[in-house]
Amino acid sequence: MKIQSLRKKRIKLLKDLICNKYPGICDYISNFREGTIVEDNQVKLLLLDGEPIAFFKNEELIPTLYIVKKVGKSALPRVVVDEGAVKHLLNGADVMVPGITYVDSFNVSDIVSVWEPKEVTPIIIGKALMSANDIKSSCRGKAIKNLHYAGDKIWKLMLRILQTMK
Repeated sequence: MKIQSLRKKRIKLLKDLICNKYPGICDYISNFREGTIVEDNQVKLLLLDGEPIAFFKNEELIPTLYIVKKVGKSALPRVVVDEGAVKHLLNGADVMVPGITYVDSFNVSDIVSVWEPKEVTPIIIGKALMSANDIKSSCRGKAIKNLHYAGDKIWKLMLRILQTMK
């Protein structure tokens, strides 16, 4: 595991980037001062004050399930799926239109959170392949690309980091 401490200037830059792209997370991270990047097993995580805030995917910063759960339903545009979809999503499958029961408003390529039917916990972070309007008017097709799910490499690294901080 490779750990890199960040300078104040880089922390401010990354926080600004997150606030611009994901305003729902901005208030939560605004007072964080320490920054670290942890790299392990092709996973690169951004920690602010020891909390796994985002991961890097093709040089893009994407919020983790951890931060979305902490902030709540307002963190990212939200999609809710039916019970039948949950098992598949937790195995890395993409979200298909028939499994969706609710969508917030979003555009193609937006980063969204996908919640289980009771809306207690986000189960994946994904990239919209269709706009919310297209999903509502369609009855088939891939709607969201699965980027991060509970149980994947990113999840496992987050758990290891959080356990060592206790």
